[in-house]
Amino acid sequence: MEQTTTEDILNLGARLGRKQAFGLVARRCSAAEIECLIEARENKLYLAVEPTWEAYCQNRAGISRATADRLIHQYQEQGPSLARLNSYTRIRPSEYRLLAAALTDEGLTHNGEVIPLELENAPQLTRAVDAIRGASVAETPPPDPAEQAFAKAAKALETAFAEFTRLHTMNLDDENRLRLAIALEAGRDQLDTLRISTGL
Repeated sequence: MEQTTTEDILNLGARLGRKQAFGLVARRCSAAEIECLIEARENKLYLAVEPTWEAYCQNRAGISRATADRLIHQYQEQGPSLARLNSYTRIRPSEYRLLAAALTDEGLTHNGEVIPLELENAPQLTRAVDAIRGASVAETPPPDPAEQAFAKAAKALETAFAEFTRLHTMNLDDENRLRLAIALEAGRDQLDTLRISTGL
């Protein structure tokens, strides 16, 4: 294991101070904070102040190890531009691909304009993200009513069959067995009537 130097401790302290400052400004985990976490984990700088990565996350970064690892994974998967954008306006995971297409190293492209990923542009970035979301929803075709009805009917039939099967396995008295037989007969008749009405 590499020996931790005084310089490592000072550097880590500076990073922790920057992390607190970023947290106060953005109230969420910024790209700069995640970059600090990555450096602390990959270079084992956390050993200068805590015995384990988990303890560092909890005691120094103020988040769980699972959260830190998830943030690092997302950052490495999505890249710094998406992480920076997410620090100014909330982005749902389902929107990453949609917004990645509008992101460049210079910023977020919307209506032919590039908005730099800077704190002072946060309101403008939020409006642009909302507009891109809205355009994407408008382009999505409405769900097929027939498909929705088929799915709902199949689920209802499945539930009905399950309940009738449960009734069948119960130790019913004569009156309830007759009720079950009548209900099953009525259901069969209704289904037969529907089947015949289709003309197939």
